[in-house]
Amino acid sequence: MMKSEKKKGILLFTLIVLLTFMAPSQSSAQDKKVGFGLQATPALTWMKPDNVKELNRDGTKVGFGYGLMFDFRFGTNYSLSTGVNVISSKAQVKYLEVDTLGVEYTHGGTKDTLFPPFGVTYSLSYVEIPILLLLKTNEIGYMTYFGQFGLATQIKTKAKGEATGVESWVDVEDVSDEVKFLNLGLSIGAGFEYSLGGNTKFIVALVYNNGFSDILKSSHLATAKSLGLKLGMMF
Repeated sequence: MMKSEKKKGILLFTLIVLLTFMAPSQSSAQDKKVGFGLQATPALTWMKPDNVKELNRDGTKVGFGYGLMFDFRFGTNYSLSTGVNVISSKAQVKYLEVDTLGVEYTHGGTKDTLFPPFGVTYSLSYVEIPILLLLKTNEIGYMTYFGQFGLATQIKTKAKGEATGVESWVDVEDVSDEVKFLNLGLSIGAGFEYSLGGNTKFIVALVYNNGFSDILKSSHLATAKSLGLKLGMMF
């Protein structure tokens, strides 16, 4: 299942690159504009375990992202969007009692053997670089509707964790040794742009990030998911 989703991600990225190189030959020089903007995205975030008999999703948390957008407009109805975002996400999981030998886990820089059942709330920070293809309608009044899809690459900058049911873990501790450096996912969304005059537009979009790479270093496989409301201003 994981390999299949990774293949889909690679195929999607290849498609976006091909469309990017094809687009300039189909548009006039005056259509080739670069937009710059700012965005903020509050989101619902969670982890999806691969083996629910060992690791269980234990609720949905609230995350937040903000950053810069760059919109390379190759025509009236399509563009390539990228940027740099700072992402803060949370996820709560529960390790289930299936192995009496315990779970090897490093928290606060110390290796420990934890005995299920216990829960961990992960607080993760990333720098995200998305590569998205935007497909837009013609402007209707002041509104332009669009769909977007592409690849979101997230680079870990911080990983903290708080546990329940573990006597040796009494505070928020560093769990960077348990979280992988990269998080890759497919980003799909839809929304609208409202023209404020000239090239200035207000953007609203609903965005779903479907992570397909395992984010935990242990044998417990899990992917990250989020559903966010993107609010931005493009110039």
